Amino acid sequence: MYISKSNNIFRKIKHLGSPTNNSRKIKRNDVFFAINGEKENGNMYIEEAIRKGAAAIVGDKNLNTKVIPKNVLSLVVPNVRKSFGITCSNFFSNPGDNINLCGITGTNGKTSIAYLLNTIFGKEHSSLIGTIEKKYGGKKIKSTLTTPDTFDLNKTLKEIKNHKIKNCFLEVSSHSLELSRVEGINFDSGIFTNITRDHLDFHKNMSSYYKSKAKLFSYYLNNSTKKNKIAVINIDDKYGRKIPKLINKNIKVISYSIKNSNADFYLKSIKKVKSGNKLIIKNAKNEFILETKLFGSYNLQNILASFAISKSKGLSIKKIFDGVKKFQGAPGRLEKIKNRKFNIFIDYAHTPDAIKKSIQSLKENFKDKRIIVLFGCGGDRDKGKRPKMGEIVSEAANKIIITSDNPRYENPKTIIQDIIQGVSSKNLKKIKVIANRRNAIKSSIKSINKDAVLLIAGKGHEEYQEIRGIKNKFSDKMEIKKCLKNLR
Repeated sequence: MYISKSNNIFRKIKHLGSPTNNSRKIKRNDVFFAINGEKENGNMYIEEAIRKGAAAIVGDKNLNTKVIPKNVLSLVVPNVRKSFGITCSNFFSNPGDNINLCGITGTNGKTSIAYLLNTIFGKEHSSLIGTIEKKYGGKKIKSTLTTPDTFDLNKTLKEIKNHKIKNCFLEVSSHSLELSRVEGINFDSGIFTNITRDHLDFHKNMSSYYKSKAKLFSYYLNNSTKKNKIAVINIDDKYGRKIPKLINKNIKVISYSIKNSNADFYLKSIKKVKSGNKLIIKNAKNEFILETKLFGSYNLQNILASFAISKSKGLSIKKIFDGVKKFQGAPGRLEKIKNRKFNIFIDYAHTPDAIKKSIQSLKENFKDKRIIVLFGCGGDRDKGKRPKMGEIVSEAANKIIITSDNPRYENPKTIIQDIIQGVSSKNLKKIKVIANRRNAIKSSIKSINKDAVLLIAGKGHEEYQEIRGIKNKFSDKMEIKKCLKNLR
């Protein structure tokens, strides 16, 4: 047994096979990292890994060495998760070191910013890795996690490097930061969007959630070996205003705001025009006029963040203007479903703040129309947000249809009742409950008219509905299109 004081043990195992934390993927001569998770202990899978041909086992001080034969190398490190991240990066020759890597974190806005930056920088010069897909060199690979598992992330970065793509925009989730999925990766820049209630089933409280998000700056960007590092921060957010205090002085901090005129990038004015909105952005003594098809305060914040990082990276103003003007939004993010009759939008909003902002954006953009909202909440996740979402939607919308989202192992009717708990007695008359999501969508479209806007929220881009451990094929977008076709 070799006991290491460092998490970097690659030199000890570089003559062996691939590193993995999944015993089912072990091939002969691979290295198994016995990571202890929330529900499972990596020690339970050591014997399976050895049977499949593992040549080395890596664990922490609790490593069960009794089941490891003498011909299998056993290594003890201070932190197995961090060691796995560093090893994966080394295994793929540290691909992130050869790419301008921008990490984007926050509760909302990560996906929209990644897609907008991909449009601004150009598909041939940039790539993105995030909630919806991995996109580079003409490839589009559907994602299963916002931030991929450590091995897959480094493998993708290596492929991006091999395609000679200079820039990568990576959505960095709070889970990935807390679970060290991006360990061993050197970031050039980081963007902080906002923090609102989400994932409290995992983080337990907002303080822990914030600390996880802040790690992108306080730990990863601070310790990155890259030069000319940049942190772009939304100072409209109370947590965002805390972040600069955590950042090393050698990192350039750039602020953006739609409220604070002292920000480095400030939205001075917005004017509705035929093509969408005309924005005037103030930066130091300069003012820039941009046109965008997007609407809603959070989209304007996303544009500010993207403008700030693009200009700071030396992109031409024309290229930025053209990208912003061209961009129509990320898939499933307040996405309008094309049809000639009705205003129907799908949105990934599944938190109290996100759904509130989506409804506000629609009300501001369609001032003379009624707002109908169809939504539900996910099962086996933060139950405390359910009544809050019920309260927010029932106060803001003219009519609501409460339905099932991804119930997972919970009873959809129980989730719906939790949502209704937040609805005041005066708003109960606005509610219609249709537990089956497909039937709920059919009903909402049958009842819609030209005087209303329909928002179908919660799933956005998703193409499945998870029920009792099975991901059933289901797409809000496709269901809407079927219903509209039948209306003809």
